[in-house]
Amino acid sequence: MDLRDSSSSSPPNRDGSTAAAAVLSVTSALAKYAALCFQSRKFAECVDVLNQIKSMKDNDPKVLHNIAIAEFFRDGCSDPKKLLEILNNIKKGNEELALASGEQVESGSNGGNKVTSGSKGSGTNSVSIIYTDEFDTSAASLNMAIIWFDLHEYAKALSILEPLYQNIEPIDETTALRICHLLLDVVLACHDASKSADV
Repeated sequence: MDLRDSSSSSPPNRDGSTAAAAVLSVTSALAKYAALCFQSRKFAECVDVLNQIKSMKDNDPKVLHNIAIAEFFRDGCSDPKKLLEILNNIKKGNEELALASGEQVESGSNGGNKVTSGSKGSGTNSVSIIYTDEFDTSAASLNMAIIWFDLHEYAKALSILEPLYQNIEPIDETTALRICHLLLDVVLACHDASKSADV
């Protein structure tokens, strides 16, 4: 693994942006290496690398999510209910972070700007749009639906997938495609082909 780009030749700025860029570069390189380990089925090594990232980005929901998935595979996929619980907790924590961040941004913008009551609702919508990528729970929800599908709990999988499908526009294209494919599998497993026409 080549980490040459993680060292910076330029002096740090007063705001520490060079240091932050270096940390971002290192975490990016580690994330790529973790993905390579996972794809090579080296799950224990993947967990180790992800734990290194976690030490740099403590409580990052995406890192916690990836650790949970890698540990599940490392342990031979033996306890899907435990993984469901972990993913659900990560999802809830992520939603709470989004809500807290949205409240902070909204209260911060209210303090500095004149906001009329009519524009408050649109301010709330813009907050959710701003934080969609950072606090996206669609991957955790998709993984939960996959587990329910594998456990032949199609109604539970469907209850997760339908809301995702109804709000599929803000979800990244790869995850959206996976949601659609799984939704097709679920409705066909439920012998409800009429729902598959919409998907």
